[in-house]
Amino acid sequence: MIGFITDCEGDYGYWSRCVSLSEVVEFDSEGQLSFKRKGASDSFVFGGDVFDKGDGDLRIARQLLCFKKHHPDRVWLLAGNRDLNKLRFPAELAEDEIDVPQPVPLYPRAPPQVSLRSFLEKRLESSGGKTVEDINTRANRLRWILDHTMTATGAFELRKKELALLSGQETSEISDEDVVESFLTSVSKEDGFVWEYLLHSCLLVMIGDCLFVHGGLPKEAINWVPTMDMRYLQPAEGAVCGGKRMEGTLQDWMKAMNDFMQEGLRDFRAKMYWGPGRTRGGEGLLCLTSTPACFRRSVVVESLLQGGTPDNLDKDVEAFLVEGGVRTVFCGHKPCGDSPFVVRGAHVAVVHCDTTYSDGAAPDKRGSAVAAVEVSAPTSGQLQLRGVLADGRSYDFALYGEGGDDFVGRQCSDGSWVKAKLPEGCYHVVSSEGTRKLRYDTCGQEELQGLFAGSA
Repeated sequence: MIGFITDCEGDYGYWSRCVSLSEVVEFDSEGQLSFKRKGASDSFVFGGDVFDKGDGDLRIARQLLCFKKHHPDRVWLLAGNRDLNKLRFPAELAEDEIDVPQPVPLYPRAPPQVSLRSFLEKRLESSGGKTVEDINTRANRLRWILDHTMTATGAFELRKKELALLSGQETSEISDEDVVESFLTSVSKEDGFVWEYLLHSCLLVMIGDCLFVHGGLPKEAINWVPTMDMRYLQPAEGAVCGGKRMEGTLQDWMKAMNDFMQEGLRDFRAKMYWGPGRTRGGEGLLCLTSTPACFRRSVVVESLLQGGTPDNLDKDVEAFLVEGGVRTVFCGHKPCGDSPFVVRGAHVAVVHCDTTYSDGAAPDKRGSAVAAVEVSAPTSGQLQLRGVLADGRSYDFALYGEGGDDFVGRQCSDGSWVKAKLPEGCYHVVSSEGTRKLRYDTCGQEELQGLFAGSA
């Protein structure tokens, strides 16, 4: 079997629920990850985005790293944008200039950017007689980086909470500088947990006929490889994308992409801090975390999902995947609602598995939603999707093979999509009501057949 979990984003409660639901992995008596079926040769893939939105960054990363080191040929870690963007810390925390350029290229539909000066001036309102220069500390710069350039609001205090938990101290005993050092050394030191995670991760993994990637496979990304001379900047009007085109198979391209990642890590390690022209090592890798810097070619941040519902799989991309022996693509990154979102092409299915924002009313924005995504065998295996929706209802169904469902992953004549098969033959159906606004309905099989008949 192959198990897949992705986008825990530091939420240790969610991570624990995913592991508890899994038939592939479990926590052993010492709280470490282990394979559940002791006599089997199962595999496990973590889809990236370990960090940022919970008090479990350190614990999740350490558990994944320990698991990978114990089973290097059976455990695979993908690099997500929330993992790669931590390479920014050494250069950006080493400077003290207040009026720094905005550090992140502006992605589509992004909220207005907040400058460091504006952030400090806002904090100054409650600082009693101090100046902006007085509060221009590494801790406040890190808060700004996390809150306003990494969409990791509150991560500073969450890290403080986890450091206290792991050290047996009160949160008040953990200083701001302790938190800064935790974030900084996680990438600047050779044994830093973010650095080690990245060293042991890759951009694309294929096991049998299953391909795993953090974001997706946009058409322009196929057989394109970034290069180290690319800059993590907002492209000027009329600029053309850097990188290089290559000829070859899916396997050739995957190898080139994974080699590029290791090259990028070496480049970062050699030049962690700003150099002439405000350049630093690893810029090419950082570009993969940005839609504009990669001209929509990044396998890390692009996705079929747009505002909660998907585009169809491009036919040329599907043909490339079929030629490479792929039947199913597994990915995360973009929120897919309260259950995995399958998009079926003629020959390939893409399974989106990031259930972040599945319940906006819940404190963690996830609520009850949790999913197990498992394949019975690396090649021609049955895909099993099992879990709990935001409203507490459960699902457990298969795609492919005997007993596999034919409706899930298909679009109806009214534009809605079938997301999950529920007990008693009902289906979980989703439709878009505008940008990032979704409506969920429950349809019986007969009603669903009518919707598909209407699209014939």
